[in-house]
Amino acid sequence: MKNVEVNSDRVFISDIASKYPKNIGKMPVSLAPMPDETTKIDANYLKSILNSNNMHYSICGEYSIVKRKAFLITADTIYKLMGEKDLIIQTKLPIALPYNHYTLSISGIKNYGEYSWIQLTVMLDNQVYRNFFIQYLKKIDSLVPIASQDIRSYQVITKDDIEFKKVDYLPSYVITTKDSIIGAKALGNIKSGSFFTFYNTQRQMFVNVGDIVSAVYDKNGIDVQTSAKALQIGYKGDIIKIEFLNSKRIGNARVIGLKKVEIIQ
Repeated sequence: MKNVEVNSDRVFISDIASKYPKNIGKMPVSLAPMPDETTKIDANYLKSILNSNNMHYSICGEYSIVKRKAFLITADTIYKLMGEKDLIIQTKLPIALPYNHYTLSISGIKNYGEYSWIQLTVMLDNQVYRNFFIQYLKKIDSLVPIASQDIRSYQVITKDDIEFKKVDYLPSYVITTKDSIIGAKALGNIKSGSFFTFYNTQRQMFVNVGDIVSAVYDKNGIDVQTSAKALQIGYKGDIIKIEFLNSKRIGNARVIGLKKVEIIQ
């Protein structure tokens, strides 16, 4: 008996024995362990399997250590699919799958506030085998608002409470735009130098899904106003999708007030 690595979900006589009658080579003796784990098959266990099938053979050796080969999804896998390396992967990797010939693709990228998620689709035999959602951050190298002084719980945050700090990377829950912070209430005390986050601030929602909003834009120095339907919720400073009522065209706009947005051209 010997140490082996298997690719299927079962362990056969031929996997663990160097000599065996040909007619029993593909006889299953155990389920394979989970990917990248091991299981021990000893001589007594194997004898009991054979005896229960009315087979009586001599067995050499004491045991076999069986390891199931895994297909690993690593950070390098994500970097190659995304075509960039300036990412911080927050989802625990690697992800181990039973060994097989899979096809991987990025089937979607979703943003929820400051959160970014990659939808990773794993295909097997031209069918969807699994979907995974991988959370990540991107390198930003920019100035981010922080508290310029201690802020008391339930205090309304003003522009004087904010200063900026240069950072390379940020946790996904940090708010990065000043306009999204001004006018919000502090949920608990915020110490000087701390980031503003979705957990320590409560912002006022100015636009809800389906709201008819006043959409303004500058055309040759003249302020033009039209009506649109909001397709996303929005807090002050957020960029949301809107649908223009006259043309049904979809566009982007920045929330600037209660049911009021500024069209981004």
